[in-house]
Formats: sequence, C-alpha cells, structure tokens
Amino acid sequence: MNFPFSKISLLLVLLSSCVSFQSRPLTAEQSNADFNTRSLSDPGLRSFLAEQKAVNGSWTVDRLSLAAAYFHPDVVLARAEADEIAAGIKTAQMRPNPVFTFSPQYASFRAPAPTPWFFGPSLSVPIETAGKRSKRTEQALAAAEAARWRVSARAWAARSRVRAAMLELHGARENIRLLETEQKLHDDAIKKLTAQMEAGDVSPFELTQARLMLNRTRLALQDAQRTSTTGEARLAAAAGLPLSVIKSVRLDFSAFQRLPEPSNSRKRALTQRADLMALLSDYAAAEASLKLELARQYPDINVSPGYDYNSGQNRWQLGLNVALPLNRNRGPIAEAEARRITAEKRFLAQQGTIQGELDIALAAYHASRAKAATAAQLAQEADAASETTQKMVEAGNVSALELTRRQIEASAAKVALMAANIEAQTAAGALEDAMQSPLR
Repeated sequence: MNFPFSKISLLLVLLSSCVSFQSRPLTAEQSNADFNTRSLSDPGLRSFLAEQKAVNGSWTVDRLSLAAAYFHPDVVLARAEADEIAAGIKTAQMRPNPVFTFSPQYASFRAPAPTPWFFGPSLSVPIETAGKRSKRTEQALAAAEAARWRVSARAWAARSRVRAAMLELHGARENIRLLETEQKLHDDAIKKLTAQMEAGDVSPFELTQARLMLNRTRLALQDAQRTSTTGEARLAAAAGLPLSVIKSVRLDFSAFQRLPEPSNSRKRALTQRADLMALLSDYAAAEASLKLELARQYPDINVSPGYDYNSGQNRWQLGLNVALPLNRNRGPIAEAEARRITAEKRFLAQQGTIQGELDIALAAYHASRAKAATAAQLAQEADAASETTQKMVEAGNVSALELTRRQIEASAAKVALMAANIEAQTAAGALEDAMQSPLR
C-alpha cells in the first residue's frame, strides 16, 4: 500500500530544529584570573556608565556605586536570577504540544487480506480553556517584575556598602592629616616644657602630662592609618574590584562635604523603595496565580483525530477527552488564596518596618547634624583663641608655650569636628538606606 509519510517527515523536520546544547566550562582558576583583570576602564563598564549618563567624571560615591552595580557578585547574581525568572515568561506563553501516536501491528495468522499490517496513527491536540495561558503569562510577568525590583534592591545595597567604605576611608585620611599636625604640636610643646623644667619654671608633672597626650595622639594616628589601609580593602570588596584598582584610582570625597536637608523622605521611602515594589509585584503574581487556579476549575479539552487501516479499509476517527471537574480545583484555589493573603501581609509588614527605620534614621540624622554644628562652633572658637594668643605672644604678653597649647586645643577641636561630621554622614547614609534614594 502507499502509506503517506508526510507526518513522519514533519516530525523529522521538527526534531532537526531543536535547540542544541552549548558547553560553557567553569573553573575556579579562570574565574579568579578574570577577577584580577577587572578595571574601571572595562569596555562593558563604560557602556553601562554611558547608559546611566555617567561615562565622564571623577570617581564619586555615585559613580563608583555604578561600578559596584556592574561588578559586584551580589548584583550580578540578582541579574542572573531575574533573567532566569524572566525566561519563565516564554514558558508561560507556550501552547501545549499535540501528541502524535503511531502504533502499527502485524498479524501472522489470519485470512488472506491485502496486507498483514494494521496501521493506527492518531493525533491528540490539547485545547486550553478559560484563558489559562493569558493568566499564566500574567503571573510570569509579575514574577519577572518582582525579580527586576530585587536587582535594584541589590544594587542599592551595593551602593550603601560603597558609600560606607568611602566614608570610612575619607574619615581615616582626614584624621591622619589632622593628627599628624597635632603630633607635631605635642612634640613642640614637650621641647618647650623640657627647657622650662630644666630652668625650674615648670614641674615634671606637667611634662609627664604632655607626654601622655602625645602618646594618645600617636596611638590615635596609628588607628587612623590602620583604618585607612583596611578602608581601601573594604572599598575594593564593596565595589567588586581588585584592591590594586582602588589604590591606583583618584577618589572624589566631595559628597561628604555637605549635610543636605531631607525632603520628601517619608513618601519616597513608603512608595518607591525597591524591596517594597518587589513585594508589591509578588502580590500581583499571587493574585494572578489565584486567577489561574480559578480558571483551572474548567477542564481542558483534548481533541484526538485518528486514522486506522485494517484489512484494506481506511477508517477515520475523532476522539474527545475532557476531565470531569468533580472537585472544582478547590484545594489549589484555597492555597492560592492563602498565598495572596500572605503576600499582602508581607507587603504591609515591610511597609511598617520601613516606617520605623525612617523615624529612627530621621531622628539620628537631625541629632547628628546638630552635634556637628556645635562641634563646628567649638572649632571656630578654638581657632579664634589661638589667633588671639598669637597676637599676645607677638606683643610679649604670654609665652610661646601658651600659644602651642592653644594650637593643640584648636587641633583637638578640629579632630572632634571631623568625628562629628563622620557621625552625621553615617546617619545620612542610614537615612538614604531607609529611603533607598540619595540625599541631594
């Protein structure tokens, strides 16, 4: 007989168009070598900076944070996870495949017939009802949106780490500069006290106190030098870059020279935080899941056209397969409703947590700004006292040792001012984290 092989040919064509496997070897040695070759002149990074309109300029907190968003493994992993979830959109949009069945039979003992073969090819075509595919796609789109928001949240966390590390490094370098000046003043004071003690004008106790103050300053200077060294390593880790890159680049700390007023902080934090928007998308996905489970109350239909060749007869068939919806999908519907409630409560709980974080951050920021203002006033007064003493020395009214003491007081006031400013900038960082938005 002449059996049509068109269906078999179609099957072979479909199999030949399948996606093939592409090998991507992964080794620890190669990944380590790739990390060591990272730099701020990387072409991919420059393209990313161009997209963010930050291709030119110094390496400020904002610009180095973009490098962290490009390089840091936490953000890279979040992007990969988002791509993985987004790939589910394609799966959700796919229609179910029909099933082709071919089951020939051979009869060895039978009456004479045109052929001892029995041919029975059939095709089962599933038909989804109640808009299940569109609801499944809606769920996948909401899940992908949540994943994208979580990339933004990871990128903000990377920025927060970069800012904290840069602030630590800035504070350490400024303290080194101030403490080196103060150490020289203590050395000068000790020389003058030693000469006066030898002349019998001061007691050994005063010299001992001066040496103790010098030792405290030297220890504080060593702490600042240690913090500067570890701060560079911390900044490199926060940016996802080798330490050598941070050591070789010129950093811009100008963002730490001002303490701006917070504006619209509460509204921004409670409506625009990336982690909050991710939970809102999770709720949308849970609601789409409930719609899908409700649609599954209505059974899908399987249409099964078939063909049978038997004893020289061509017989055509048409089958219909429908699951009887006796349980009305009540269990999955109840689970989907519970998941939607959980998603709602998770969103509301996070919003409440943000409210508390914002209240604490605002209170700390205002208090630390007030402290920094007081420290600035005290530093100005110490400078003024030093200048007055300088004039008195020039007039011969007081000794040079008294001027050195006033200069030490002025230097200590500047160190205290730097500490207060660093504390205020730390509070500003906490407020930015509560808003997930920079203070401008």
